[in-house]
Amino acid sequence: MSVLLHRFFYALIDSTLSNGAMDAMATNEETRLNSVVDTVVDGVITIDDRGIIHSFNAAATRIFGYMADEVIGTDAAILLPASSKDQHDGYLVSMESGIKENVSIAHEAVGQRKDGSLFSMGFGVSAFSHGDRKWFTGIVHDLTEQKPAEEQAMQSERLAAIGQMITVVTHESRNALQLSQANLEMLVDELEELQKSNSALTSRIAEALSFTERIQMAQNRLQRLFNELRDFAAPIRLDHEIYNLGSLVGLVLNELSSLLTDRQIRLCQQANGVNLRCAVDPFRMHQVFRNILENSIAACPDPVKLTVAWSPSHLNGTPALQVTLRDNGPGLTAEQKQKCFEPFFTTRKGGTGLGLAITRRIVEAHGGHIAAQGDGGSGAEFVISLPRETASI
Repeated sequence: MSVLLHRFFYALIDSTLSNGAMDAMATNEETRLNSVVDTVVDGVITIDDRGIIHSFNAAATRIFGYMADEVIGTDAAILLPASSKDQHDGYLVSMESGIKENVSIAHEAVGQRKDGSLFSMGFGVSAFSHGDRKWFTGIVHDLTEQKPAEEQAMQSERLAAIGQMITVVTHESRNALQLSQANLEMLVDELEELQKSNSALTSRIAEALSFTERIQMAQNRLQRLFNELRDFAAPIRLDHEIYNLGSLVGLVLNELSSLLTDRQIRLCQQANGVNLRCAVDPFRMHQVFRNILENSIAACPDPVKLTVAWSPSHLNGTPALQVTLRDNGPGLTAEQKQKCFEPFFTTRKGGTGLGLAITRRIVEAHGGHIAAQGDGGSGAEFVISLPRETASI
């Protein structure tokens, strides 16, 4: 460490000590200060009023990649990219005129390592005097890891704001849709009554009824999109209870079968004596199973065969229940397995691409894990693992 940096630290020692006492302390103090400065996690660099480096601690070596003897005696501009060299001269001018002794100023800038790579850094500068010259001590902090974290936090805030906006928009839009749906239903009733009382207009009324049916179908699709947007954007809150998941799968399939009466659907559950009771939010897990089974039915030709296999498992060292949902459809390509949980990715005609994204959020909110498996041609397969219990049960 340079004599100048020693002077900076020695200025903190009581100036009333005798010269002899100071001399006696000097050797031990120098060793101690060297150890202190070299164990500081941030870079400590001293430069003179011409911008020449006079000391460079171990942390500065780790940050910039230069050994101390490579930079001491050189211009500090070596630590900045060429595009910032003019800024470096400007900093010197501002520091020369603007920094009082024992007062720090902070900057954020781009640094350049020995290998030429650039990185974000924050640095504070303090001034001290030695003789008739002013010197500067710089504390350099590498922001390489901090900056992405800050950007991620900002992105999360933006997404949260977008989520709140979507929740409001979907709520208001649903109100408008419900009103228009109610009016359409009344219009249908009126047209049907008119059709009964005026046979001469039968064909024209039938055509009008066909138009209203198309409008209702479009509204239903829009309603579903709004519901899925709301579910995707809103925070997931769970109301846990101990529930038999096998019964829940059966309930979901019965609902889908009653809606898809023209389809041939068969469910085979393989429990093999496994306890199917688990701590879950039944409403949310109903969404999970419905999203997966509905996709399977849409992808499979008749007869549709759905296999649900249950097995005990462990998740993060705790008891878990694993369920594998398999169909006899065309299966998933490598791209589909990789992207199927991404928002708005869909290969299904009329799909929103949010169903499986919501599914993953729900499973992960339970502390569980979901994965897509199955090769193309052998059917799609989704494997879900859920912890048996939660802290609230």
